Amino acid sequence: MKKIITNLNNNIILKEEPFKFTSYNNSVDIVIDKDITICKWYGLGSAITESSSYNYSKLDNSIKKALIKDLYSKDKLNLNLARLPIGSCDFSLSSYSYSYKDDLSDFSIKRDKEYIIPMLKDIFNYKKIKLISSPWSPPAFMKNNNNLLHGGKLKSKYYGLYAKYLKQYINEYNKEGFNIDYITMQNEPYAKQKWESCVYSLKEQNIFINDYLINELEGTNTNIILWDHNREKINKYIKDLYIDNKRVSTLGLHWYSGPYYNNILDIHKKYPNLLIFNTEMCCGFSKYNNDWINDAELYLKDIISCMNNGVSAYLDWNVLLDINGGPSHIKNPVKSVVILNEEQNNYIKTPIYYYLTHISKYIDSDYEIIKTDNYNDNIYVVAAKKDKKIVITVLNVSHNDINYNISIDNNYISDIIEAHSINTFVI
Repeated sequence: MKKIITNLNNNIILKEEPFKFTSYNNSVDIVIDKDITICKWYGLGSAITESSSYNYSKLDNSIKKALIKDLYSKDKLNLNLARLPIGSCDFSLSSYSYSYKDDLSDFSIKRDKEYIIPMLKDIFNYKKIKLISSPWSPPAFMKNNNNLLHGGKLKSKYYGLYAKYLKQYINEYNKEGFNIDYITMQNEPYAKQKWESCVYSLKEQNIFINDYLINELEGTNTNIILWDHNREKINKYIKDLYIDNKRVSTLGLHWYSGPYYNNILDIHKKYPNLLIFNTEMCCGFSKYNNDWINDAELYLKDIISCMNNGVSAYLDWNVLLDINGGPSHIKNPVKSVVILNEEQNNYIKTPIYYYLTHISKYIDSDYEIIKTDNYNDNIYVVAAKKDKKIVITVLNVSHNDINYNISIDNNYISDIIEAHSINTFVI
């Protein structure tokens, strides 16, 4: 068994050391049952937006190679999913669509070929990953506000054409060598935003997916992710969204309105064949300082809690932003896993990067998340198994060092975790 420690306040990063089981301890804080599986784990991912890929284009080729390795190598962050915007989003250099004509005769992904597709090709030359694509808005001419921004609604007469538009996007990416594994019909369909957005009722989502999108996707290798929005009422919404169809495989959730882990677990129990992915998460921007450690802790708390309640994959928002949290054409700066250090032709691996690594490096795809009973409110714990290997990650969110004891399969781990640090055990 080995133990991996990260304590960024003490400049300890992914330090590995040997560790041994202890004798019986009758004061147990964490009980792990390896015979009870919660869900299969598909892995972590991040979004390849136009902003991220534009930042990537500024690096020299040797630095690009190093970055791809740091993000996708099994020995590093080991990302195996990516989310792509269909057309522009808030993290694009400007607003755009692939077509401006109601017969789609001008449809083109030329804009994506400038930055997004070159970065994807570099990633896929290193490692094949799964792709999730989401639109932030239909083309303006299809909407009742004739605008990509500020919400609006898709006109019912364009439902069929918009389904063809999404299919054409899939086809064009196929021509570039990429299969779109999953598609959502809309990013955050209940949100009217100052950036690209479009609002749909639950009934409108159901009609568009069931009567148009499913049929249009026939013959593709693309499955549908429902919802792609916040968690707070999804356990009530799901009955109006869920469609019993082999093409509808997954529910997509965002974290912005709160954790609502009971809602997630409720859906996981009621719909055991429906995968649950957290498709977007980020923290608000601040200059690069110790606030990033606090936000990295927020990430890991949420990921661990999601895994324990039936979430099978977790995706961050932009993978690479600049030192000002952008560019964003509507000036909406946020944090990212990696920061472009343009002046030095390099990049900075942020605290978020190292915290996520405690999950993605050691709990790879195809692991199974197993049941954990945790009796200490100051620590968060997740455990996973694959073949004969078990991984346990423990996060201390308190200001104090904590003594804790783990029971697993009649073996015991007795340990101390320092304040605001992470311990991962590989057994």
